[in-house]
Parts: sequence; structure tokens; C-alpha cells
Amino acid sequence: MKIHSYPCKLTVPTAIALGRFDGVHLAHKEVISAAAKLKSTLSPTVFTFCDNPNKSNPHLLTTEEEKHLLIAECGTDILINATFDSVRNMSAEEFFDLVLCRDLNAKAIFCGYNYRFGKGASADSETLARFCRESGIAFTCIAEVEGFSSTAVRALLSEGRVQSAAKILGRNYTLKGNVIHGNAIGRTIDTPTLNIEADKAKLLPRFGVYATVATISGKSYRAVTNIGLKPTVGSEAPTIETHLLDVTGNFYGVYAELELIDFIRPEQRFSSLEALRETIENDVSDAKRILATL
Repeated sequence: MKIHSYPCKLTVPTAIALGRFDGVHLAHKEVISAAAKLKSTLSPTVFTFCDNPNKSNPHLLTTEEEKHLLIAECGTDILINATFDSVRNMSAEEFFDLVLCRDLNAKAIFCGYNYRFGKGASADSETLARFCRESGIAFTCIAEVEGFSSTAVRALLSEGRVQSAAKILGRNYTLKGNVIHGNAIGRTIDTPTLNIEADKAKLLPRFGVYATVATISGKSYRAVTNIGLKPTVGSEAPTIETHLLDVTGNFYGVYAELELIDFIRPEQRFSSLEALRETIENDVSDAKRILATL
């Protein structure tokens, strides 16, 4: 997949999928895959934003790298990354005429039922359908799939309902980053942990303990993970600490990927490290039970 920053000009005729596509969930993939079905005659292209225009949701469901990989898996030939400022002052007509038709050579356009465009999000999918009819461009609007939205995924993650979120995403929600040095308290209570420095732009789920699968250097391990502020020992910023159930070793500096499989319990404060240790033992038992079939 070729990635271009907008503004750019494409000479090949394109089938364009439009959307923010944060999370690239199953409904997003339906829009992108519909464009990819025209691959024999048109170049499947995605037009999206590389920044986040929605300031009410500052954290994203996918990093840029994740988003690109997921879009590529749908059969996309070209990804157009635009900043929101590059088009925010365009009217709906200008966006259609100048961006989609002139610059991106659109011959077929695809979007979701709730797609909006133009200055102030003034136009919707019905407006886009009319523009396409008048210009002789094929248009497809993918109908709503009830409950399938990035907003729904965010709400489920905020409640710790990672299994329900996975059904919308079509995959387990993941957190990725390098293993960094922590305060080593886990070793003092016989549960050494990996401290994972995840992308700060990515949305964290409800603080608490999760059964997870950690992939490190191509190998997957059952794990139990605490996400939050560690109220018993104190932390100024949220941390991600993972205890591997099947292996020990030095993983500092290694890149790790965590799949969130199920929520075990909310984060809580303990009266002592001994009470914390006992609860972690129960967490480990619960994680082993949840992950037994994996």
C-alpha cells in the first residue's frame, strides 16, 4: 500500500473509501473492502485524517501504524493521509470538486451512513450521493450496523467490557510498547512485572486487572495485567504492568504487544503489600482459568 500526504494528485482512476476509521472496526472494514472489490478496474484508495479532529475524544483506538496495517489488510492500494486543517475550511462542493474529483481522480466513492464533510460538517451522505449522481460517479453508502461504531467501542472499553469491544473490532483490543524499568515492587511480592510504555495517544480501558496475552519477539505468553494508577504504592500517571504466567526473564527494551482478553477486577487500594500479594495470587488463578482454552 502506498501512503501519500494530502495535498497530492493521483493519475490513476480510484475507488475511494472515506472516513476517519479510528479503530478500523468491522463496519469500517466493510466500507474499505467494498472499494477494494473494484480492484480490477480502479485503484482502491482510502482518504482519512492523520490527526484527530474530534477534541472531545483526544485518545485514539488505533495508533497510526496500527491503522495503516489494518487498512492495508482490506486490500487498499493507496492511503491518503490528510490533516484536518488542509480541508476544514472547504465547503462541501469544494471538497467534492477539488479533493475527490480533481486531485484524487475518484470514479467511485464509498462511505458509511453517518459520514459528514464540508466546513462545519455541513453535508452528509445524501449530499454526497447527489454530487456523485450529477458528476456520473458511482456511489455506495454502507448501511448502519446497529451498535457498530467507534463510540460504542470507547464506551465498552471504559467499562472494561473488552470481550464485547472485540466483537465490534473483529479482534482483541491491544496495547503496544517497549518494556521499560519500573519500581520493581512486583519482585518484592514474588510477582515480577513488565512495565510497558504504550503510545500516550491511545485510549486506555477501565483501570483494573485483565487476563491478557503478551506477544514478545514473536512468541505469545499468557499474562495478567494491571492498568491504572497503582493506588497502593502510588503512581502519578497510568501504568501498564504485566506479569507473565509461563516464563521469566529480562525483557527490558523489548517491544511487547498486549491483547486484552477479559476483565478480572477493578483497580483498588490495599492496606498492605501482603494484602496486595494475596489478591494478585487470586488474579493469577483467575487469569489462568480464563486463558486455559487459548
